[in-house]
Formats: sequence, C-alpha cells, structure tokens
Amino acid sequence: MNIQETKPNFIIIGAMKSATTSLYTYLKQHPDIFMTNIKEPMFFNNLNEKNNFYIKEGMRKRRKIRTFKEYFNLFKNATNQKAIGEASPQYIYDKECPKLIKKHLPNTKIIAILRQPIDRAYSNFLHAKRSGKEDIEDFITAIHEEESRIKNGWNPLYHYINKGYYFKQLARYYEVFEKENIKIILFSELKKNPINTIKNVFRFLNVDEDFIPNTKHKANTSGVPKGLLGYIITKLRYYNLMPNIEFSKYLNKDIINLIYNITYNKPEKINIAIKKELTNRYYKEDIKHLENLTNYNLEHWLN
Repeated sequence: MNIQETKPNFIIIGAMKSATTSLYTYLKQHPDIFMTNIKEPMFFNNLNEKNNFYIKEGMRKRRKIRTFKEYFNLFKNATNQKAIGEASPQYIYDKECPKLIKKHLPNTKIIAILRQPIDRAYSNFLHAKRSGKEDIEDFITAIHEEESRIKNGWNPLYHYINKGYYFKQLARYYEVFEKENIKIILFSELKKNPINTIKNVFRFLNVDEDFIPNTKHKANTSGVPKGLLGYIITKLRYYNLMPNIEFSKYLNKDIINLIYNITYNKPEKINIAIKKELTNRYYKEDIKHLENLTNYNLEHWLN
C-alpha cells in the first residue's frame, strides 16, 4: 500500500434503514469533512470472497471494489478536510469487518446509528418490497421465513430480524476499537433533534461544531409502489439502474413530495401491540446487554 494515499479516519458502519443516508448527507455538507461520492463502498464486505455485494454508481451496476488501491482512490479528492469518511451500513452486520477495519485502519473512528429493532426490520422489509426484491406481502410471514432463507444463503437484505441484534454486532467493534473512538447515535434522536445530534457528531470528529447543515430533506424514505410510475421505478431499483443522484440539489421539496406521492403509497405502520410482542420475543435480552455496553437507556424500545 502506498503510504501517501489518503485514507479514511472515520466510518459509518450502519445500521441499515437507520438514517445512515441522512447522516451521510449532513456530514457531506461540512467544509471540514470529506465523504466519498459513492455512499456505500462496502469494501470491507467485499474482502470476503464469499459475499456478493454490489454498489451503484450513476446508471450502471459497479463491480465490487476489492483492492486497497481502488478503495483509497475513493478518497483522492480530499484536500484539507480534517475528517475523511465513508458510510457502509452492512459493516455493522458483517462478522469479519471489525477486525479487518482495525487491521488496515487502526486509528479509524466508528459511528453507528441504532433504530428500534422491529421498526428497523419493518422498514428493511418495506425497502425490499419497494425495490421489487421481496415477494412476500406480509411482514410476519417474512420473519417466519427468515431462518430458512439464511440457511439457504439468501442475501443479508432479507435478514430482517437478525440485523437487529445490535449488542452482538457492536460487541465485536468494542473488542477491537477503543471505546472513545466509537460514537453511538439513536435514530430517534437524529430525527427528533437533528441539529443537536449532528453537533455531537461534529464534536466527535473534531471539526467545527457551529456549522449548521441543511437537515430538512428526508433521504431514502420507504413506501409501497403504486401505479405505472411506481412499477417503472421498482424495476429500475430491482435491476440497480436508479441513478445515484441527490435530487434535492435540483428539485424543490414540493416537487419531490409530489413525485413521491404519485409513485408510492405511505406504508401502514406496524401495529403497536405486535411491535411490542415481537420486540420482547426477539430482542429483550439483547437490548438489556446493549444498554450496558453503550450506557444508553433503551427502555422506550421495549414499550
């Protein structure tokens, strides 16, 4: 490896469907922060040959990035920024990633966003349906199929419940990274008070915390496709042909909302009683351990 190559000094590791795209968008606005143009390089996933993850760039499907030269090339346009990072939400779930990141980027800071695990799983399910990659209509049925799918080698996209065991996943990072180099954010905090939350992240990254990013745009919102336009966009997503464009740069909020309302129906929210029952069935013990690990009070996740 060329020691002159620019390397990241922080990584957003996930979790999927927990506003990593929003955080990426906010951080990218800061003049002291450089983020890769490709939001999800998934490089450390792809060092494991048995994985089959791809990333998108423009209108075409990109081959996997497998060499450090290719990976560090993503950061070549960084200039004088103090914080240089990327966001790959599959890193939190991949068992090999913590040790690989520590081995090759030992001083890297780690950021994780955690969402109430059943809310995250349901949003993940809707995301799969929106992209035309989930044929099961009912969330509960999809959960019942999960273990069978995992045994049969299905992509982690379909690991709805398993991706919510945050304690198990984060414990692997706490084993190899110093605690002070790991920042945990709650999805609910980022949504409720994005400015204060992002200021804490700026402080963690040692950049100017007085910078105020535009946090009004909602990124990567879930929905159920409808009509002809919904069908077309679903097919584009299915074949990974959707352009990787920040449309908020070119279209105002009202036009974006109009297109979204034409294309998608708002999904039904998961029943509160079912959510509570599923949370206690699958995650009660994991959440208790996670509280001890992160020093967060997560009682509201169980209620």
